[in-house]
Amino acid sequence: MTEDTQAGRMAAISWPVCSAIGPVGIAPMNLYKMLPRRKASLVTDKHLPDLAAAFDGFGIGDDAILSFHHHYRNGDRLINAVLAEAARRGLRGLTIAPSSLFPVHAPLADYIKNGVIGDVVTDYAKGPAAEAMLSGALRNPVLLQSHGGRARALSTGALTVDVAFVGASLATADGACTGRGGALACGPLGYAMVDAAYATNTVVCAHEIISGPLPHIDIPAAHVDAVIPFSHPGDVGGIASDTTLPSPTPQARQIGSLVAKVIAGAGLMRDGMSLQTGAGGYSLSAVPLIGAAMAQAGVRGSYISGGITGAHVALQQAGLFERIHDVQCFDDAAVASSCSNGGHHAMSASDYANPLNSDAIVEELSVMVLGAVEIDRAFNVNVTIGGGGTLIGGPGGHPDAAQGAELTIVTTGLTAGGYAKLVEHARCVTTAGAYVDVLVSDYGIAVNPARPDLVTALGKAGLPIIAFDALMKIAHQNATKSRVPTAPRPRVYLEHRAGGIFDWA
Repeated sequence: MTEDTQAGRMAAISWPVCSAIGPVGIAPMNLYKMLPRRKASLVTDKHLPDLAAAFDGFGIGDDAILSFHHHYRNGDRLINAVLAEAARRGLRGLTIAPSSLFPVHAPLADYIKNGVIGDVVTDYAKGPAAEAMLSGALRNPVLLQSHGGRARALSTGALTVDVAFVGASLATADGACTGRGGALACGPLGYAMVDAAYATNTVVCAHEIISGPLPHIDIPAAHVDAVIPFSHPGDVGGIASDTTLPSPTPQARQIGSLVAKVIAGAGLMRDGMSLQTGAGGYSLSAVPLIGAAMAQAGVRGSYISGGITGAHVALQQAGLFERIHDVQCFDDAAVASSCSNGGHHAMSASDYANPLNSDAIVEELSVMVLGAVEIDRAFNVNVTIGGGGTLIGGPGGHPDAAQGAELTIVTTGLTAGGYAKLVEHARCVTTAGAYVDVLVSDYGIAVNPARPDLVTALGKAGLPIIAFDALMKIAHQNATKSRVPTAPRPRVYLEHRAGGIFDWA
């Protein structure tokens, strides 16, 4: 590779590449159609006693493809239990397709190293399992998808799943289940809804199996082949952690205040506006400040979407937004609202961000507020690989919402962990700069040159617009570390939300 840029990286490998889901070409590949949803199960007695019975009943063997969801986030217990059963049976070469992985999934590191896990397809990964995924032990580089891209892949058959394991707080004997009720409520099972609809077999592992009707149905019985009593599929204390916690710092408040002013200056703080804020301390900290500005301006929005926190719920309950569209909850206040608030609506990952779904919620967003690990001069954003070369995240809904929103704002400090976050070229591109409009930092605001209309509007609003290069210079002056070089060969492929490889790291 002669140049460490996205174009240079893409030119350095041969196409198509071998991946966890087979040969894949260069993005975008929009040659897909959604499949009909799977037929209702013909199994009459769906009750199974334990995970061992599920492995026997559905013939889970070497090279099986298993999927999981992350609604319990860093409190999840189900993935570890399923993989422990696979290891006990001596299985090898499994492909796992969890919607996300967290530090709690540390046991998977050994399963990767000893060959129980052969391939990984996921949207986000952090912790010991993520480190093991880069060790070279897998058959192919990790394939990272966006939340919408994962829904597309499942619904088109690009990603086929033999057995989807769903951890639920409540279920009935016929397999209908929810995360909105019971002692271990985690909120809507938005990611698992798609897995259950398209997997060959779906196994619900429920903390409580009840005889009466469910308070809500996230996954209907027709999409479930077996239900297992499973004590504590997740620890609800692990839902609010790391990137789902707003930053309490003065720097975060300053950035949040500027975000609200950018929205107003761009002319989007108006009745009917819709809003999403992604995971990340700065973006989540902006939520109440945006709400305060809306209240002062007398603005009432239409909806808030995405991963939901108590701060989002507070805005809706204060009458600042009509409704909430929720694919997953980020804290216990959001979970409680999802169980009882009539204006709080569950949505699947396909309803949320599937690029084949013309009515996807992200396509109607007025404003999206995101975070960044790196942002470069072309406004390309990396939220995947840290300055030290480690896997510290993944696309999640970042590229989905950025592409769909009318105004996309990235919030970030200029450095983190000693590394400059404003760079000449991002070390991998998670979200294309074509879909990023404004950078908001504690040192000021930079506007994508492709949006001269915003430069004019924000200038008229008196906002502190600074050239990107000036901010980048400050970032490098404040940095204490130089990022490690890009790996010579792909360890991670980033898939475009519409299909095909978009970049690698």
